[in-house]
Amino acid sequence: MNSVIKILREQNHYTQTKLAEDLKISRQALIKYENMELEPPVSVVRALSNIFGVSYDCIIDNHLASELNDADKERLSVIEHSFSKLKEHEKNAVTEMARIMAKGED
Repeated sequence: MNSVIKILREQNHYTQTKLAEDLKISRQALIKYENMELEPPVSVVRALSNIFGVSYDCIIDNHLASELNDADKERLSVIEHSFSKLKEHEKNAVTEMARIMAKGED
């Protein structure tokens, strides 16, 4: 079973070396977290959460968010349809707002 840390790192095109540098830890420590040989300290969980835009629970519980429910799928469809009609600066504002709101779930 792959760890969420490894999955997120690969999905976001990070090398182990680059992520370790960004986390200010050794590559060897990152490998131990990815192999679930060692639990990362709170400071690393917090940093991973910020880097990948996921909740602390995602890292701690080693579980990515599950499939969207029907109501969320409908909301997403409405957003996707409306988003294409926005001007570029409006798209940037909406994207930034969504990023801030998602991080607020921590």
